[in-house]
Amino acid sequence: MSLPLLAGSCLLLVSVSSLGAMDVEFLDLRLGVGMLSNNFEGSSTTTVTDNSTHVSTTTDSSRGGRDADNHYRGQFQLVWGNLGPFGGLILGGGIAANHARFKNGPQEAEVTTPVVDVLIGYGYAVSKSWHFELTPFAGAGRAYYHVSDEGSSSTSNDTERYYEYGAKIGTYVTSESGMQIGIDIPYLVGRFNPKYDHSEADSSYSVTDSRRNEGFGLLVTIGQRF
Repeated sequence: MSLPLLAGSCLLLVSVSSLGAMDVEFLDLRLGVGMLSNNFEGSSTTTVTDNSTHVSTTTDSSRGGRDADNHYRGQFQLVWGNLGPFGGLILGGGIAANHARFKNGPQEAEVTTPVVDVLIGYGYAVSKSWHFELTPFAGAGRAYYHVSDEGSSSTSNDTERYYEYGAKIGTYVTSESGMQIGIDIPYLVGRFNPKYDHSEADSSYSVTDSRRNEGFGLLVTIGQRF
């Protein structure tokens, strides 16, 4: 390596180190919107009742699933960080809502999951205005499930417990006025067990599912630093 190139590399390392060595303590309020994975898997139990003979049959599926046509997330988070020369602690909490829609021929299903999350992780400041975060999170809420069918005489609405957990990596740029913009990439696992009923012609259907959503997402965030 030539001497000028070595000197330039050393200068760059010193510059980056000095930027990262800045102490940054912050409290950010963030709004994030974006997409989650459409992948849904699980097991299902369906009971079919013939209304004319009142004979019931049950069909079990050990593993199956139907991917969502779309799956969106919106969230509010309050995040505190205290970052030193080697990074530091990130703590936060927030509320979020996920919404997935499924279309299968004449049948449509929608699930909306409001949830409360807590997060704790690690952050590193490149400068006072630019930092990164790696934060595991977990939360609990409710899954509101709605199923309808074009040929059905009724629709079904149900609510069940919902759990989610995972981790996210994010990067955020904050102006001197405190306005902030960033990107979150979460890897999220969500679980719920919907139950719903519907009728078609001379038969009625009762379905119990165990659903698992898992995969990467992408959210754009805007916020304000206090």
